[in-house]
Amino acid sequence: MSTSRATLPRQSRSSKTIVVLGGGRGLACVLKALRDQDADLTVIVSIANEEKSQELPSPRAVEDLRRSLEALTGEEGALLRAIRRPLTVGCLGEEPLGNLVLGSVASAFGDYGTASKWLGEKLGVAGAVLPATTQPVPREIEPVGEGSTDAPTVMSGHELRRLRFASGQIETPAAAISAIEEAQWVLLAPGSLYRSVLSTAAVPDVASALSRTSGEVVWIASVAPGSRESAGTAGVDHLAALRLHGIRVDTVLHDPTATLRFDDTVLATYGVRSVARALCSRRDRALHDPARLRAALEEMIGSRVNVPVGD
Repeated sequence: MSTSRATLPRQSRSSKTIVVLGGGRGLACVLKALRDQDADLTVIVSIANEEKSQELPSPRAVEDLRRSLEALTGEEGALLRAIRRPLTVGCLGEEPLGNLVLGSVASAFGDYGTASKWLGEKLGVAGAVLPATTQPVPREIEPVGEGSTDAPTVMSGHELRRLRFASGQIETPAAAISAIEEAQWVLLAPGSLYRSVLSTAAVPDVASALSRTSGEVVWIASVAPGSRESAGTAGVDHLAALRLHGIRVDTVLHDPTATLRFDDTVLATYGVRSVARALCSRRDRALHDPARLRAALEEMIGSRVNVPVGD
């Protein structure tokens, strides 16, 4: 595995437009790293869940919308404290107030994108937090059938799985599509491969916009395999799963000492640029270190064109 000096990709335009896709703790870590960047930032998250009915989506479906708004809120105020507050509501059990507010406002406005924009304005959020779909959609994670002709070869022998949206009508907000198409940088945040990354990026309109954007699509790889669906996998297996779902990746930002590792030569066969940097937390090597991630992203996004950057 090579960890030699790499030339970081860099767009030539002066202003920075960044789109971040994902969910969970990995997305929160990226947003904290980017919060002080002088950039036009759009965050796109999944509101898919395992609910079979779209009539009564779980309030948990909007968890990443709420968490992203919280992460981008500049000051600790009364409203921010309020939406974090857990409430017990009948059969729903305990839910943060923000989840319930987003669901209620979405019912009033007719879609979750407008609801997120409304709450973001109340919180004073700079940037936009948008759902990958206008309404919550049920998802299913299933094995790829034996002999499937579109399944990429995996390196660890682990069986790939396919994420499927169990809905005939999936619509992505127009603002999310245009943000991806016009971005200089599109970052796929680390996190659960299926429940965070693919649940967001594999939405048909989102994947299509990723294929068209003139910006650099950077996958910030997780530092550990993660959830039960991807346990025992190698880094290239995660890339194979992204490819299986039609997700474009131009560059992978990864830690060469992490549990989830990548071989630069193998990445090159996929036509993917490798950027290896120290990203793991010193306290918990299953997590990214926010300061290290911030430094790597500042180096990548803020560096001059074609300037070699050392480790």
